[in-house]
This record gives sequence, C-alpha cells and structure tokens, in this order.
Amino acid sequence: LASKKNDVVWKSPYNPLAKDAPELPTKGQIKAAIPAECFKRSYFWSLFYTARDLIIAGAFVYGTSLVLSTDMPSVMEQPAEFATWLFGWSFYAFWMGTIMTGPWVIAHECGHGAFSDSQDFNDMVGFILHQFLLVPYYAWQYTHAKHHRRTNHLVDGESHVPPT
Repeated sequence: LASKKNDVVWKSPYNPLAKDAPELPTKGQIKAAIPAECFKRSYFWSLFYTARDLIIAGAFVYGTSLVLSTDMPSVMEQPAEFATWLFGWSFYAFWMGTIMTGPWVIAHECGHGAFSDSQDFNDMVGFILHQFLLVPYYAWQYTHAKHHRRTNHLVDGESHVPPT
C-alpha cells in the first residue's frame, strides 16, 4: 500500500485477461513436454540420493564437532568467545536445516507414495527417515493426506480459516 501521494507502486505489465495476452500452456501440455524417462522411479537413484544427503549431514555434524564446543562461554566474562560461539552455532543451525531439507523432502515423498513403485518400500524408507526427523511417520502420513484433501478449501481447509 502506498503511504504517500508520490509513492510509486509496481504493477505487472502482464494482464492475463488482455486480448493480446499469450496463451499459457496447460498442465497436460507441460507434462507432455517432459521426457517419459523423467517419470520413471528408480530404487537405485532414490536410495543413492537418500544416502548422499545423510552422508552430507553426518559429515557436517562431524566437522562441526571438531570446531565448536557445546559449552556456552560466559557473555560477561568472554564476550568475544561468546560471539564466536553464537555465530558458529547459528551458522550450523542454518546450514544443517538446509541440508536436512533433502531427507525431509524424500520422507515427504515416501508418504505420498512417490519414492518408489512399492508402497511397502515407501513406508519402510519413510518410517526410517521420519525417525531421524523426530516425526511419527504414520500419524504424519494420515494427517498430511487429510490436509491434501482439503487444501485451499475456504471452510474445511487449514490455510483459509474463515472469521468467526
């Protein structure tokens, strides 16, 4: 919102309702443009990427344990050491969160049945990964499926809560 009379508010030049607006491709057209091999699931590559992400996370934990102490220095007695410690753990938290997004996405796809062609295999991998992420797999799978049934529903959805 403009707070002053002279403020300039950016407006997109694209108007999808204009007569000369380009026609956007449908989901089907986009999917048809993607090579069929991109939709084939592979146990090897699925497990490879899972192992790769977990190895990266483990290496980061190990590397951090070599350079950072879990003992917090005194703010008053050692302010420089405390600042270094705080920066180090903040750096670790940010990058570990980024690294663990990979296993979370894989665990999420297991819950959707997209990790492999076998639902039993999806559940096994999803269950194991969710244990590392401290999220109960089957409870999450149930509530997440419920969430997807009502996504963006104005009354029953979780993201659009009408005023009471």
